[in-house]
Amino acid sequence: MSTDREAIESLLREDEARSFRSISRELGVSDWLVRKTAREFYGDPRPMKQRRSQSDETPVEEASPLTGWLVFVSVVGFLALAIWAGARWTPPPDP
Repeated sequence: MSTDREAIESLLREDEARSFRSISRELGVSDWLVRKTAREFYGDPRPMKQRRSQSDETPVEEASPLTGWLVFVSVVGFLALAIWAGARWTPPPDP
């Protein structure tokens, strides 16, 4: 792992304007490692944000596509049941 950090630092010395993502693609390491190494290299004392993969929440993009359909079918089914029950228990009109 220290060779990865040394390679990252050498690329940061060569071109400070280069993006962290391009460095990570070239070296085959994670973008997270490049950012962390760059912060240490530049002496930035701010803590890193937590990775998204460690989040307990499911992002909206990863929600199942069936969820919307299940909600839709449930609402339509409830409305159909309410109409049926209302028609079933309504007394007939007086003649």
